[in-house]
Amino acid sequence: MNDNVRIILASTQRDLINNIKLTLARKLYLDSILTVAHPHEAENKLDRTRANILLWDMDDFELDHAWAQNLQKRYTLYILYTSVANGKYSLVPRTGMDEFIQKPAVFTDVTGSRFRTSVESHVDSLVKRQRPPSMRDLVKMVETNQKIIAVGSSTGGTNALEYLLKNLPSDMPPMVAVQHMPSGFTQLFAERLNAIYRQEIREAQSGDFMMRGRLLIAPADRHIKLVRHQGKVAVECFVGNRIHGVMPAADILFDSVAEVMKREAVGVILTGMGSDGAKGLMKMRNAGCHTIGQNEESCVVYGMPKAAKDIGAVEHELHLEKIPEMIMHFAGRR
Repeated sequence: MNDNVRIILASTQRDLINNIKLTLARKLYLDSILTVAHPHEAENKLDRTRANILLWDMDDFELDHAWAQNLQKRYTLYILYTSVANGKYSLVPRTGMDEFIQKPAVFTDVTGSRFRTSVESHVDSLVKRQRPPSMRDLVKMVETNQKIIAVGSSTGGTNALEYLLKNLPSDMPPMVAVQHMPSGFTQLFAERLNAIYRQEIREAQSGDFMMRGRLLIAPADRHIKLVRHQGKVAVECFVGNRIHGVMPAADILFDSVAEVMKREAVGVILTGMGSDGAKGLMKMRNAGCHTIGQNEESCVVYGMPKAAKDIGAVEHELHLEKIPEMIMHFAGRR
């Protein structure tokens, strides 16, 4: 696929159509956005126009699962859904990446803006993955053979993450974090941190590589896990069942880190309510990873770190001020 993007939108919803067009009209690599009034028209137009992407409005049309699986082998299929359609989208076969984008039940200035930002980020990510990485990025990705840092946090965790970034070098080891936040806020949080600190901080999207100097923050309402992609370590974001009542869940991330990285990772569990992350951190420790828990004195809520400590998942319990130094001790360049 070249850099140009051609999109088929299967929807009859005028607000959705207008917001999609507003989203992508500014993009230089966009060739066209075509809408279809019925799903059966989509496949013909995909072949005839050499479109790259099909945006499927789950609230407007039912999706035939066998047809969807076949389609995902040939095109990038995005399922657009609202919370009222979660019974439908949860049954859609997951054979690719970046398949699901939540849209607002009602478009307003605020919800429309958030939705347009989300769609734009997904398309930018798709285009980026079609281009061969630069030599600079390739060198950074090679470094994922070194240790990575996986972080889980909740209440009080936004400030704790900021403290880590402030006290870690700009070329810190690759980092991925689950921070429990309401839907729509993780991207704003990542953008604010990226504007302040020296590292590259972004809300994660499926296919993003783990790279030195980069922090990927799990998007709200999606789990995140590490995967091997094109011989490198990347992340996959996906909709699933809530764990401990939350999505994303640190347990999902930590489990994948233990499986993909074996002992080549450092697990960090920061301030937060509940017990999310404890079992996953235990798996990381059993796999040979170093694990760190924030101590009670420096926590806003000593819930998640305590749950991890109580089951033996925390190797070192430290005041927040000591954690950046310990991270670099365990995960710094060798």
